[in-house]
Amino acid sequence: MAKNFRQLQIFYDLLNGARLQKTDLVQQFEVSPRAIQRDISELNVFLADTSAHQSIVHTDAGYQLVSEQHELTPREVLVLIKVLLASRALNKQELNSTLRGLLQLIKTSDRKAVEPIIKNEAFFYEPVHHHQNLLNSLWDFSQAIRQKKTLVITYQRRDKQTVTRTILPEAIIFSEYYFYVVSYNEKYASNLLYRADRIQGYTTADTTITRSRADRFEDGQFRQRIQFMYPGSLITVRFQFWGIVEAALDRLPTARVVKRYLANGDEEIITDDGLRNRQPDAGGSVVIEAEVFGERGVMMWLLSQGANVRVLGPESLVQGIGKEIELMRKRYL
Repeated sequence: MAKNFRQLQIFYDLLNGARLQKTDLVQQFEVSPRAIQRDISELNVFLADTSAHQSIVHTDAGYQLVSEQHELTPREVLVLIKVLLASRALNKQELNSTLRGLLQLIKTSDRKAVEPIIKNEAFFYEPVHHHQNLLNSLWDFSQAIRQKKTLVITYQRRDKQTVTRTILPEAIIFSEYYFYVVSYNEKYASNLLYRADRIQGYTTADTTITRSRADRFEDGQFRQRIQFMYPGSLITVRFQFWGIVEAALDRLPTARVVKRYLANGDEEIITDDGLRNRQPDAGGSVVIEAEVFGERGVMMWLLSQGANVRVLGPESLVQGIGKEIELMRKRYL
């Protein structure tokens, strides 16, 4: 076998995770140990020249290809794919393209271990109904955020009316199946949410919207306090809860248990944080406080908890919940 083909075969095997012993290579290719050593050296020169951030090293287990950068493990790829499938956010074409890209990041042997775990779910994948391509536009908006670029967008509102808006994109957020571009709208002097799949077109604006560093949008804090992507003023909601405490704390990232009650109504003194978040005994409850933006989003979640929740404040939310329950009751009369 010619030298070039021999080196290609060695490199191919290493790429696929093989650990190669020099003695085995000598027998396989019928060459001297010195020839194999030269092959390895020349392959390492090639890797260095191409800035591949990889090199071939020799260990007790043999030659192996190692990376100087973090490479996704099959476990990480499996988790990413499972989250992507559950999101239903991409249409089938972009989903399949993304799945192929993720699977190509791992070795062939690992790919064969991951593919059977995702095959059925990928086959029956049902995206949300807008069917829009999103990858390119989301990337364009991310670059506009990085470059602080003002854009003019054509946007279809929920009532199907098409409007034109001049915006300064500030963050991209995913929630409840959809991507949103959080943008500052100078006309309304506030950050507004634009669903990415409803943005029909976008161009660079002739004007420039500028924001000071003090006015910078904090997407991490926003994400902790927004529910169902309904914006509004920052409020503190307080409610008594008989459901699964962990589920409430996970749903509301800023939530904190401030009181505990036994089934007979007596208050249970919180002696340490270990007790604070523990699930009460049957019939017991907790009082939870959380900071959220606006009442409408958190109201939707509170109503979904049925008789497991009693809202304590603010008073406007208590009244809003009461009115909504009355309207629901009338549906069944």
